[in-house]
Amino acid sequence: MKYSPEDLQMIKDQLGSQSLTTIARKLNRSITALEVKITRMGLSHTKSCTGMLTAGELAKILKVDRNTVLQWLLNHELGYHQRITRNKKRFTFINIDEFWTWAEKNRHKIDFSKLEPDALPPEPEWVTKERTIARQTTNYKAWTTHEEKQVLEWYCCGKTLSEISEMLGRTRESIRKKIKRLTE
Repeated sequence: MKYSPEDLQMIKDQLGSQSLTTIARKLNRSITALEVKITRMGLSHTKSCTGMLTAGELAKILKVDRNTVLQWLLNHELGYHQRITRNKKRFTFINIDEFWTWAEKNRHKIDFSKLEPDALPPEPEWVTKERTIARQTTNYKAWTTHEEKQVLEWYCCGKTLSEISEMLGRTRESIRKKIKRLTE
């Protein structure tokens, strides 16, 4: 049984957003027949057909932990797309252009000195300047028991959040949250 042009278009449109089981059911075909057709269409590897990066791939390029990228997605509005590959595996993809738009607004979160030139093309012009600025990022850095004791001690002695922040090399917001957690 031949696939109609509408069937082929539906496969292209839904591949990645629906499981193969769902697509096969809509087309009234077997999963094996659908897999063969997808392979013949050159769409068998959903992950590589997107032209986007996974959170893990982006983390590796930026030389940060994968969980850091996941936090950017969940808490800092980095745009992402979820796709289903083959039957069940769900991947989180990041469009490179959307990443650069987000990165320009969130430059303080990324140490561009670790980023190889043209690792994420097309690289905006502003990245070259940012690459020369070495940053000591403390985002998502675990707190030591010693740091927690110091924060409480300095806070009780009347030091401001700005002073404590400068002494520990952390943001005022992280100091405020830590004090709140320790005093509750």
